[in-house]
Amino acid sequence: MKVDYLKKIEQCIAYIENNLTHKVYIDDVLESTYYSYPHFHRIFMDFVGEPITSYIRKRKLSCAAEELINTKKTIIDIALDYNFSSQQTFNRAFTGYFGISPLKYRNNGMLDDIYKPFNFKDCFFEELLSIPVSIERLQPMKVASYHSFNGNIKLKNSRQEQEKEISKAWGNLIRWQMSYEYQKQYGATKKLPATRELGKFMIDQNHHLPPYTRYFGFINPFPMNCNEFGYETWAMLTDISEHIKTEVQYKDIVIKDYDGGLYATSEATYGPDSNLDKVWKSLHYWLMQNQQYNYGEHQWLEEHITKSGEGGFHSFKLYLPIQPTR
Repeated sequence: MKVDYLKKIEQCIAYIENNLTHKVYIDDVLESTYYSYPHFHRIFMDFVGEPITSYIRKRKLSCAAEELINTKKTIIDIALDYNFSSQQTFNRAFTGYFGISPLKYRNNGMLDDIYKPFNFKDCFFEELLSIPVSIERLQPMKVASYHSFNGNIKLKNSRQEQEKEISKAWGNLIRWQMSYEYQKQYGATKKLPATRELGKFMIDQNHHLPPYTRYFGFINPFPMNCNEFGYETWAMLTDISEHIKTEVQYKDIVIKDYDGGLYATSEATYGPDSNLDKVWKSLHYWLMQNQQYNYGEHQWLEEHITKSGEGGFHSFKLYLPIQPTR
């Protein structure tokens, strides 16, 4: 089944490439995989580097760009060929991705930003890392959760915009946690200390460290279009006092139960030069070579690691859901 998974991804890529001039539905792409959408979406993104919806749109626009240069078709004909509802819609999408209108693109003879079809061998195996992998079972836990969502991420600067959503999710969750922990210790109050003082309180009390708190995040597994991105953050809390009322701006925090599960884990670096994506790919490759386990259906997780006496995050621990083979 694990080897077949690579074939299924290649089949999905082939299906997309053969249907770029048609309306491509996610259900049609996934029809032959026999996996749930959230499950397949996450693995597709780890392998290919893009959500399925984003990959489809980038390939459509890139093929349209090639036709602008290599054919004499009118812009409206190219727009309709790639299933855009009008030339205006096509112009907006094209300009949003390439940073230049279709007409200027044609006149300038540009082909620098073409998004090439995914090639599994070129984009995966050469990036593998030699990583230590451990098997770990996460126990059920109660978490405070915040979900940040943007339904209009631009294709051209998607990475930067996604990072903004991730920062927003962590910022709101951590601000809620600091005020929550403060009020749990000192009692409910309408006037809280400044953010810097709350942060110092958290660090002085070691409330930001395991086993008191652990921090997990994951990409929203249900994007329905190429401009959609969401990120959910969790703070594992102990001794939760749900009756404590926090400030109104934190009303989007949800307390939920996580059921736990079995994982293959490995560590990744943090910061601008993070090897996060490469470690995810390497974890997938490790699983494909391991006959004892297959993919699990429970939640992918990235644990954000903290340090004693310091604020912020310093490294990742990645959790790939697995289950014993039958």
